[in-house]
Amino acid sequence: MSTPLTSGFLLDNATVPVGDRATIDVRDPADGSLVGRVARASRDDARSAMDSAAKAQPGWEAIGAAERAKILRRGAERLLARREELAQLITREMGKVLYESRSEVDGAIDNLEYYPAFARTLSGEEIAGLPTGQTMRLLWLPRGVVVAITPWNFPAATVTRKLAPALLGGNTVVLKPSSNTPLSSLLIAGVLRDAGLPPGVLNVVTGPGAETGPALIQHPQCSTVTLTGSTASGVEVLRLAAPGVVKCLLELGGKAPVLVGRDADLDWAARATVWARFWNAGQACIAAERCYVDDRVATEFQTKVSTLVAQLRVGPGLRSGVDIGPLYSLGAREAVSKDVQEAIAAGAKVVVGGSAPSAGALSKGAFYQPTVLTDVTEENAIAREEVFGPVLPLLTYSDWDEAIDRANTSRYGLSSYVFTRDLSRAEQAIRELRFGETYVNRVGPETPQGYHAGFRQSGLGGEGTVWGVRDYLQLKSVYVDWKEPHSAEYFPPYPD
Repeated sequence: MSTPLTSGFLLDNATVPVGDRATIDVRDPADGSLVGRVARASRDDARSAMDSAAKAQPGWEAIGAAERAKILRRGAERLLARREELAQLITREMGKVLYESRSEVDGAIDNLEYYPAFARTLSGEEIAGLPTGQTMRLLWLPRGVVVAITPWNFPAATVTRKLAPALLGGNTVVLKPSSNTPLSSLLIAGVLRDAGLPPGVLNVVTGPGAETGPALIQHPQCSTVTLTGSTASGVEVLRLAAPGVVKCLLELGGKAPVLVGRDADLDWAARATVWARFWNAGQACIAAERCYVDDRVATEFQTKVSTLVAQLRVGPGLRSGVDIGPLYSLGAREAVSKDVQEAIAAGAKVVVGGSAPSAGALSKGAFYQPTVLTDVTEENAIAREEVFGPVLPLLTYSDWDEAIDRANTSRYGLSSYVFTRDLSRAEQAIRELRFGETYVNRVGPETPQGYHAGFRQSGLGGEGTVWGVRDYLQLKSVYVDWKEPHSAEYFPPYPD
């Protein structure tokens, strides 16, 4: 057992001692053991972090994008050297199996390598066609201080997906990680500090969002808030940001549908659907949360899926050979159990799983058996509301148009999946599915080359590609009349 870590928050490139502040315990959801403690920052601490970031921003902007890119690339190199350390910390903090944590760290490194490529391409433009002696330009400028609020389910990838484009654009950032996974965020911030970030460019505030969130978002220097979290959290951020007219970038909840056509490669569709649903124990916004199968192949598809799910091995994330680790907390396990029991009461049938382990060591952790349900309808909450856990409801349809319509009947609109060999059906689904991203005959995760954005209550703005960088910039118009003598002809005449 590793020695528990104790850490204060990061301010001006220094770790502020815990001192007499209250602390938050970070516990391994597999067995409840103590991973570490972090300081419970106060609202005054949050304001100090914002003041520091505001003071540092002009100097950070002044060094230019090319130099900022060099620091991010050095950060990627240093994070690669600590890949295994960070992966094991993620698994201990939130439970995911180690090979998934390693993959996540690789994604975090990829973000730090990818976004610097835009350093020399984020150019504005000069508008042509103006009269001689006049010019008009469009310039991209930093927005200022960015508040980044990150979740527990991907505590490394989401952090660098926000930090890299925001910092590259000349903004400074105050990071508020989840209280479940603050240690991995502090490790990443320390790596970037050691890579050359000047003091104040990246500060990290640890503690419950209910305490620090208002102080961060309503600080007069807050220009932008970026959040990955639940839809309810996004609504609260919008409420806090409204008085200051602060820009909000929100990646929120999802209820991704899977459409399986009668002509699909059923072996592949089953394997891909199982991965997309049970990856990270089902704790992903893009997870395949409801599966619509053509009724002519439903029985065959159900058999294939159930066979695969029954073979998934549940256990602590650090144990070799495990496919699914614990949920991130005991409370999360109870929430999933409640969702499944309500579905059963409404008529759903359990094909695989359906409960938490009731005996042995696993019964003491936040584990839930991977579950497949049938006889589910949209009236059942488990087919409508986001379920952060390893539960896959199977539904059937008789017509492709019907499947698309039912998939779109959701307040969420983040990700969607389609399996078919029919090009016309695939193209129809691509056009008509109202989701920010659609995967055809494959699954995620998303890449930084794409724009990861949600429709409806799944979010505002997005992340990835050049558009994700521009979300952290503001466009300024510049008008110049440089020819002398200046002409007054463009002024309208005064009325008589």
